[in-house]
Amino acid sequence: MWKWDWLGMSSLKAEGTVERAMNIMHNGLAILQQGRVLVTDRLHGHILSVLLDIPHVLLDNCHQKLSSFHNTWTRGLKNCRLADNAEDASRYVMELLDEYGDSLPPRLTAADIKEKL
Repeated sequence: MWKWDWLGMSSLKAEGTVERAMNIMHNGLAILQQGRVLVTDRLHGHILSVLLDIPHVLLDNCHQKLSSFHNTWTRGLKNCRLADNAEDASRYVMELLDEYGDSLPPRLTAADIKEKL
């Protein structure tokens, strides 16, 4: 298990904000694709996991932002579980690990994701 947060991410030097944002995005994509199951409490983590076909668990917060989004747009996804607490999240991780085994989705780049859209 590896804990990581977007806020702690550094990026390569860039001329402007767009280039810096692209560097951060590419770093983020690489990090998200390293594991077999992702647990996230961030909406962007969920959206990228959907686009990258990464099995993941959404850990909702007190504002129910993730559960609202999930119930509206992504409820039917087979590779996503919604958890209210860490205990449920751990149980769902084990379910997804059993379901997906050692298989990992293919690694994708930002260009690959753009093609899927």
